[in-house]
Amino acid sequence: MAVLPTVPGRASAGPEGQGLDWARRIELSAVVVGVLLSSLIAAAGIWYSNNQVRDQLKISSEEVRLTREGQITDRYTKAVEAAGNDAMDVRLGGVYALQRIMEDSPRDHPTIANVLAAYVRTHASDPLGEDEDVPADVQAALTVLVHRDTDHDGSFFLDLRRTNLVGVDPQNGRRTVNLTDADLSGADLSQADLGAGTLRGAGLISTRLTGANLRAADLRDVVMQGGDLSHAHLDDADLRNTELHGVDLADTDLTGADLRGAGLYAVDLHGAKLSDADLGCGLGCTSLPGVNLRDADLAGANLHGANLPSADLRGAHLRDTNLRGADLRGADLRGATDLSAAAVDDALLDSATKLPPRLAEDPSVKARITELEEQTAGAHG
Repeated sequence: MAVLPTVPGRASAGPEGQGLDWARRIELSAVVVGVLLSSLIAAAGIWYSNNQVRDQLKISSEEVRLTREGQITDRYTKAVEAAGNDAMDVRLGGVYALQRIMEDSPRDHPTIANVLAAYVRTHASDPLGEDEDVPADVQAALTVLVHRDTDHDGSFFLDLRRTNLVGVDPQNGRRTVNLTDADLSGADLSQADLGAGTLRGAGLISTRLTGANLRAADLRDVVMQGGDLSHAHLDDADLRNTELHGVDLADTDLTGADLRGAGLYAVDLHGAKLSDADLGCGLGCTSLPGVNLRDADLAGANLHGANLPSADLRGAHLRDTNLRGADLRGADLRGATDLSAAAVDDALLDSATKLPPRLAEDPSVKARITELEEQTAGAHG
């Protein structure tokens, strides 16, 4: 009987060979399980380490935040103490320290703004003497307030009621405060003393200036919307190229004011004093469409070329008022006093213009209206 040779390197298919295969499989499985366990342990270690690092970072971040808040609180306390010092230079340092904190901490911005506003109200509540200037600390606090970042105001609004904000103008000797290009939107400046002040280009959206003293103030290029200037004193003020939209100017004193080139839209000038005011076209015609000038004092005012279509001028005082070229089409002048046919003859009228009876029936006035309407019809024909 022949014996078959065994192939070298091959396990026999007998029971011993099968046992060897199972042993290898068990050995390999143990290796795989060991690797998996090692990986899981390593992953768990990494996860634990990450959590530890994250927790440590949170703790560190909280410690940094608390430290920063503590530093801000300490800075704030020292700044307030400095602002209450008797020495001017120390108070100035306190004001500027508060400004820096307000810039560094938006969360504390409203609180510090309120502190500075209260500082101004407290230190500028009394009228200055004849030779006194606005204190440097008050001017500094005011400058910080009007140039603050209003995006962080929150519920804060600038309250400077009944403050006396006057200083010295070296050019003419008048006392004045400089608020050029200041954003005073939403501020309450009722009865504030801003006499001869410079507010050129200031933003006055919804600003309350009821009864404020703005005598001889520079208000050129100001844009004011929805504000209140009723009972304010604006005599001899410079309002050239000012834009006033929906502003209450009832009973305001504008005696001698310069309103050339100003735009007054839907404003209320009922009872206002405009005697000797200049609303002419020297620097562009003043625009007052539909303006309420009822009972206004316009004696001696220059309305040369002013745009007053549909204006309410009932009961207005027009003694020596220059109406040459003024657009009074559709305007109501019933009850206006000291209005002459000669003055009306120089204005732009139409059949919708309401005149006092004696002028409405004046032949020269009627002829003037007919002439103007024929010219208008011819121009559009």
